[in-house]
Amino acid sequence: MDDQPTPGSPTDAYYKQLVSIDYEPIPISPTQTHYEQRLAAIRGERVPDDIDSQFGRASLIRGIRCHFSFAASQAVKDVCVSRPEFARARNARLIMSNMIPGPEDMVDSDRTRQPYCIWYPDFATEDTYRQLAQHFPSMRYQVGRACAAAGYSGLFSELDLLPDVSIAEEARESGTTGGRIIFDTVMAAPYRYAVLDDYTLSVNLENPNFPVYLSGDTEVRWKLQKRKSLPSGPRYGMDSADEHRPSIEEDERINDKWDDWPRDYDYLTHEETKLLYNPLPLDLPTVKKTLLIQMAAHDGNVDRYARLASPSPMERIEQLCVIRGIYHHTMFARFWLAEIEKNSLRVQRLERQTLACIRSAISARRIMINDTQEFHNGWPEDVKEPNLIWWPLKPREDTLRELAERAPTMKRTAAIACIFCDYNWLYQSLNCRPDDKLVLAARNSRNPFYLQDLERRATEEGIQLNYPLFVDEDEEWLQYDLEPTEKELRSRLLDDMDCMYDCGYLGEGPYGCFGGRADTGLAERYVWAPLELLRKLKRCGGWINVPTGVLEDMTESELEDLVVPTPNDFTEFTE
Repeated sequence: MDDQPTPGSPTDAYYKQLVSIDYEPIPISPTQTHYEQRLAAIRGERVPDDIDSQFGRASLIRGIRCHFSFAASQAVKDVCVSRPEFARARNARLIMSNMIPGPEDMVDSDRTRQPYCIWYPDFATEDTYRQLAQHFPSMRYQVGRACAAAGYSGLFSELDLLPDVSIAEEARESGTTGGRIIFDTVMAAPYRYAVLDDYTLSVNLENPNFPVYLSGDTEVRWKLQKRKSLPSGPRYGMDSADEHRPSIEEDERINDKWDDWPRDYDYLTHEETKLLYNPLPLDLPTVKKTLLIQMAAHDGNVDRYARLASPSPMERIEQLCVIRGIYHHTMFARFWLAEIEKNSLRVQRLERQTLACIRSAISARRIMINDTQEFHNGWPEDVKEPNLIWWPLKPREDTLRELAERAPTMKRTAAIACIFCDYNWLYQSLNCRPDDKLVLAARNSRNPFYLQDLERRATEEGIQLNYPLFVDEDEEWLQYDLEPTEKELRSRLLDDMDCMYDCGYLGEGPYGCFGGRADTGLAERYVWAPLELLRKLKRCGGWINVPTGVLEDMTESELEDLVVPTPNDFTEFTE
C-alpha cells in the first residue's frame, strides 16, 4: 500500500496533503460565525465563507453530498467551477439522486471532477449506475464498487472488470445476496488486482498491482456511518490519528452531530478471534483488524504487523503497542529503525511525538542488548533520551558504565538502572546527587543498601528528599511491576484494546510515551476461555473479574453471583 498515485492524477493533491500533514499542535479557534456557517453548510443551507479552511471545506463537501437541493443550487454550482473537490461532491450527489452529470460537469484532462465514492450516503438505482458506466467508461470501477455495496450483481456482471480486492471486500461486507454473488465471482478468479485505492482515492486503470490479496483495508460502507461532530470551540490540532484517515467521501467524516455505526460492528465474532492465534490466511476474511494490528505490534511480530498495519496514521493504542513491541523485541526495533532510515510512508504518517517515542524506544532496546554504537560519540542530539533501560532486559554493568562516561546526560538514568539491576559498585562510582527519582528507584529495590546510601548522603549534603505514596505521572517507569495483570473476562471481544492509566490520564506509561499502556489482558484471557463459559457469561448478562479456572463447573445460578452486569448492547454473543 506504499504505492503513490501518478503525479498530476486526480487524487495526487489529496494524497500529498495526507502524507505531509503537520502534526504539531496548531491552534484552531473557529469564530462563532464560522461555526454557524459550517453547521449550515453541513445541513445544506449555505456555502460558508471559509471554504479554504480544513473544516469549512469538509463541511461544504458533507452538505453537498447529503442534500440534492443544495448540490443543485447556483451557489454550489458557482463554487464548483474552480474547485474540483466540490465538483466531485456535487457530481456524487447528482448520481446518487439518479441524475447523470453532463460532460461539462465531469470531464477534464485529469478526471479531477469524477467522484470516488458514489454509494454513500445513498445508492442510485441499478439503471442509473448502468448509464453512468456507459457515459463515462473511466468510472466503471466506481460503478462496480457501488454494485458490490448495493448487491447489484446483474449490472456487475455486465461491467467486465478486473477482479478488484476492494470490490470483493465491499461485496462481502454488504450482507446482500447480490453482494455474495459478486464476492464469489471475484474470489473465483486466479488473480486479484488493486485497481481502487481507498487511501489515495485513486483508480489505477493502466497498471494496477497484482496479484494482491484481501487485506481488510477497504473503507466499506458500514464504516462510513461513524461521524464526528463539527468542533464548536477552540481546538489544538486534531483529536486523534483518526482525524487524518483518508475519507473516501473527502468530508473528513464530520457531521452536525456525533454518530456511530451499529454497536455490533465493534465486536469480533468468535471465528474472527481465532485469527489472533492462527496463521493468517492469504485473504483476510474480515475488515475488523484493529485488534490484530495492535497484538502484532505488542508482540513485536514483524511479519504480521507489516502485513496487517493500515497505511493510514496510527491511532493512540497502536502507538503504545508499537513502542512496547520495540522494547521487548530486538528485530521489531530493527524493523522500525530501517523504516525511519528510509523515511517510509509508515514513518511519514507518524505524529512527531510518536516518532520521537519510537526512536527513543529503539535506543533503549539497543542499550538493553549491550549495543553501544549509538552513543559512542555522545548521545545523539536528535534522539530523545529514554528513561527505562533495564526492563525487560538488564544491560551489563560495563554497558551502563560506558553510557555514563560517553553520554554524561544519561548518567542519572544509568545510576537508576544500576539500582534496579543491583550493580552496587558501579552505582557508587557514579556518585549521583540524591534526588526523588533515585529514592523512588531505591524504594523499589530488594537491596536496602541503595535507600540507606541515598538517605545518608542526603543528610550529609543537606538535601530534603520526598517520599511520595504514589508515583507521579512522569515516573511510571520507576514502578516495580511495569505490566500488572488483570483477571477480567468478557463474553465478547472488542476489536480494540483498552488503555490502562496507572497514574491518571496524563501518565506517560511505563515506556515513556504519552497515553498510558495498552491492556492485552482481555484478548489474552478470551482466547483461552471455553466456548461454553463464554455462552454462560452471555446468558448471565455481564463479565467476571475472578480467575476463570474455578468457573467452568459452576452452574449458571452460581455464576450469576459473580457476574458484573453490563449494558444490554454489550453482552450479545455471536458465535
